[in-house]
Amino acid sequence: MRDNLRFSGLAAMAAGLLITSCTQATAPEATQSVEAEVSKPKVTLAPPITTVKPGASVVFSDQDPVVMTRGNTGVVNITLNEGYPSGTLTLVATGEAGLSVLGGQAEAEFDMSGRTTHTWRVDVVAEADGVHYLNLLAIADPKAGEPQHRAHAMRVEVGNWKAVEDARQANKVFEATPTGEMVVILEAEETIR
Repeated sequence: MRDNLRFSGLAAMAAGLLITSCTQATAPEATQSVEAEVSKPKVTLAPPITTVKPGASVVFSDQDPVVMTRGNTGVVNITLNEGYPSGTLTLVATGEAGLSVLGGQAEAEFDMSGRTTHTWRVDVVAEADGVHYLNLLAIADPKAGEPQHRAHAMRVEVGNWKAVEDARQANKVFEATPTGEMVVILEAEETIR
């Protein structure tokens, strides 16, 4: 009886191994056929996300830098588009240190009803060679008392600006960070109120 139990146990074990080996041999084929039958869904990507800063619906056109000589008057022609059906568009131009806006052209006002493109001429004079920026502020007021703002800067290249920029870059002192990256350390002072 004991021999019969031993034989039955061995027979059961052998049958289990045989079933396991058969299952393992057929499993990859079964998986492959199932995968072949399942079609992958087509994915349509949404357009890339663009972030628009809050403010006036005003876009300044891209243009080449204004090139001029030191001490002479340079002309900056500004073109911009706005997306309002009515209201007033006020433009204010200021030059950074070394770049001055001439005459009464530091401010202009346009009616936004019926037009979307506006052009504005600003005359400037520079005191020194180098790269200067003309700062522009657009204030759209489509409903009285609810102004929206948009800022922009236009590059003005004066005289031998390339030599001035090269000299400025050469005077920068670079220091290595602990990771080996070369950086310029700038002094700053913070006032908390």
